[in-house]
Amino acid sequence: MADLLDGLARHLQNKSLLTYDLTGPGGDCFLDAMPQTPDEAVVLTAYDDAREPDAKLGYDEPRVQVRVRGTSDPRVSRERCKAIRDEMHGLGPVTLPDGTRLILSIALQGGPASLGRDENGRHEHVCNFRMEIRNVSAHRI
Repeated sequence: MADLLDGLARHLQNKSLLTYDLTGPGGDCFLDAMPQTPDEAVVLTAYDDAREPDAKLGYDEPRVQVRVRGTSDPRVSRERCKAIRDEMHGLGPVTLPDGTRLILSIALQGGPASLGRDENGRHEHVCNFRMEIRNVSAHRI
């Protein structure tokens, strides 16, 4: 799933929605874990939907969570999360910059959901997506 996250991060960077540093922990977009800094940050995390993938069909349906941290003003993270949701909802078919073939991305909720404030008083919002990605192997066409 790291390839999918990398491809999504690069796609969102190309849309000027975040800054993703391919070489390390720079920018404001991170994969899998939220760092303490910077204050305003985006984390992309892939998770399984607990369904068995079909052994013969060449696609998978991972879920992706977009978590956005902002400032003490809740509008900052909410609006950024909404902008990312608006870009990702309905996206596809498209080949992401890492080569992942994204068939379709569907938001699983109507808008950003508040996670409240972190220990430093920074608001966080989240959106979740169901992805359909092409995943061909020796036994899947």
